[in-house]
Amino acid sequence: MTVELTHPSTEPLASRAPTASHQPRRRWFLWTTPGRILALGAILAMLGVLSAFATSTTIDHRQQALTTVLDHTEPLSFAAGELYTTLSVADAAAATAFIAGAEPRPVRQRYEQAITDAAAALTRAASGLSDENMSQLLGRINANLAVYTGLIETARTNNRAGNPVGSSYLSEASSLMQGTILPDAQRLYEEMSSRVDGETTASTRIPAPVILVITATILFGAFAHRWLGRRTRRRVNIGLVAGGLAILIMVIWVGTALVISTAMSRSAKDTAAESLKTVTNLAITAQQARADETLSLIRRGDADIRKQSYYQRIEDMQRQLADYLEQEDSIDKTDLANANTLLARWRAADERINAYISVGNYQAATQVALGTGEDDSTPAFDKLESALSAGIQESRSQLRSDIASARRVLSGATIGGVVLSLGAAMAVALGLWPRMSEYR
Repeated sequence: MTVELTHPSTEPLASRAPTASHQPRRRWFLWTTPGRILALGAILAMLGVLSAFATSTTIDHRQQALTTVLDHTEPLSFAAGELYTTLSVADAAAATAFIAGAEPRPVRQRYEQAITDAAAALTRAASGLSDENMSQLLGRINANLAVYTGLIETARTNNRAGNPVGSSYLSEASSLMQGTILPDAQRLYEEMSSRVDGETTASTRIPAPVILVITATILFGAFAHRWLGRRTRRRVNIGLVAGGLAILIMVIWVGTALVISTAMSRSAKDTAAESLKTVTNLAITAQQARADETLSLIRRGDADIRKQSYYQRIEDMQRQLADYLEQEDSIDKTDLANANTLLARWRAADERINAYISVGNYQAATQVALGTGEDDSTPAFDKLESALSAGIQESRSQLRSDIASARRVLSGATIGGVVLSLGAAMAVALGLWPRMSEYR
């Protein structure tokens, strides 16, 4: 019997294990019309999701920044400015009470109220403050304020007893206030004000990522609609058109909200915040000038230095006030309209004080400084202080109103942008599915 061996090349092909890869077939599918339609749908859906994410993230960040300014930074800045102002008021009132001799009760109450307000402002400024340097600065102000009040009480006690050393204690207290406490308070106020400006500016920046993503979505959607129309010989795809309209509505809605919010934020920064800083600085300078005026009656050895300091501060106030009133967008011009007249009247009264001091008639100089007549110093200063206080309140109210409006106009834009973007993605999918189903 003969046994025939089969040559390996003659074995049936069916007995071999399949080794062909499906990868080429998948690559081939991507180059077919159904594959390209599927790729277009996937890219458009991804762009829709990215549009929703970019829009919601940008609006959320702006709302958080404006909320931080409104609820945290601006109150701290105002508390710092109030601290500076009340400390200046306290120093001026202490000097006024000292030269009055009998220490009128209203003047004493003014000093005590200023110290109480300063302590309250210190507490508000410290609440929520996380910056270590600013915390140390507040601690130093608080410690020095305790030393200052102690010196004032010692001066007051000696003044009541008729001891000449009382003026030395008052002079030391005023030097501590003018040379240490007020500069620290000014640094705190400037730092807080710069933070308000910085955070408000951050809410006015152009949202470049959102613009890029939405522009890419619109352009790619237009390209996809045109390509699909040529390939399927259908000029209009309802799904793509609906998706494009949804994106267009989102752009108009969110864009309008961002434009209005940006305008409000810029108004808050460039108008209200600047007005608040200007009027606050005017109020501080006025209190410092009042302290110079009264201390010239106590520190008789440096009356000339105090006089020059007083005139320099008045000239600075006149220049700042003139610039402020000339600006078209300045706030509360009505209350400050007569400020220049009051400054002129106050300066004229101070010139009378200096004239009496030059001949050694300190009693007459004191009467002009503390008198209640129209030509005396106190009425002009009190009216000026009242006008500046009204200007501060009006500017702050406008600042907070603008920031609140900038935040409020963004309400609903986040949800609206997400819903419209995701709705556009779903519309694209529904529009492409019938075209895909035509290929089987």
